[in-house]
Amino acid sequence: MKVKKEYVILSVVIVALGLYLFFRNTDRTTYTLPKLPAVKAQDLTKIEIGKGDQTVVLTRRGEDWFVSPGDYPADVHLVNRMLDILADLKVTALVSETRNYARYELDQPQQLRVTAYQGDKAVRTLHIGKAAETMRHTHITLFKDPNVYHAQGNFRQDFDQSVASLRDKTILAFKSDDVTELLIDTGDRNVTLKKMDAPQPQADKAAATEADSEKTSDAAWATADGQTVANAVVERLLSSLSRLQCRAYLTDQAKTDFANPAYRILIRGAEESMLEIFDPANDAATEVPARSSLRKDPFTLSDFDIDPIKKFLADLNGAENKPAP
Repeated sequence: MKVKKEYVILSVVIVALGLYLFFRNTDRTTYTLPKLPAVKAQDLTKIEIGKGDQTVVLTRRGEDWFVSPGDYPADVHLVNRMLDILADLKVTALVSETRNYARYELDQPQQLRVTAYQGDKAVRTLHIGKAAETMRHTHITLFKDPNVYHAQGNFRQDFDQSVASLRDKTILAFKSDDVTELLIDTGDRNVTLKKMDAPQPQADKAAATEADSEKTSDAAWATADGQTVANAVVERLLSSLSRLQCRAYLTDQAKTDFANPAYRILIRGAEESMLEIFDPANDAATEVPARSSLRKDPFTLSDFDIDPIKKFLADLNGAENKPAP
């Protein structure tokens, strides 16, 4: 009887423990995730990003974005990436309720504080921590919610930006098809190229060979002394310059700090663009200072940014020195 009684007591304890474990709210599938208000990327007008004691502000003016401190044109691709992330933000799981934020890089020194505005109203506020181990989610906390959540996507690096990294580094912007004149001055050499009118087809010259026809249509540029230059050669150079980007801006220097450019390039068309490139500080330098008509600050270009200019001049020089047939 005593053994039966012990079995009954043990059975009751096991059943009670099983019921406790079954009904205990520890299964992560039973909690309720916060519902985020809908936000449209095109409606956002300002993004504030804070890290430590530094704050970067992106502001929309019309169709353009500007970054402060400094009020510089911002890189539209980087801003659009942020806008899409903020608009599509999805909370996928509860990670922690213990407020151990340092573990997730959500403590004060490491967190990224992001607030997005629609007009004067804050419509999305979150703190961004490190990526999850899967690299498919990011740890975040939400406004007035102390819990740590997983958000869909690995996006901390998209917001971990400085003013320098967010600036638009495009220093020339023109359409190659609009260019009608190109001038390159290297100090000891001055090259002027003008776009010629496209040759009209002549139906009465049926005897012209196909090769002659291609050669005529390709020679669309001419130098000041009448030498023709193949359109493809000039187009390659214009293509490399049309959306040229700098390596970095020289914010501690002014345009007037530089003189006697090694290359001066003037591009005329619907608008006029100018690029001046200066000698490097020393023979070991891999970047050179430069300035353009599009930006108020001087900047640096890499060696390979100048290679298309050097190649164009070398090819042009070879064509000039080539004996006539």
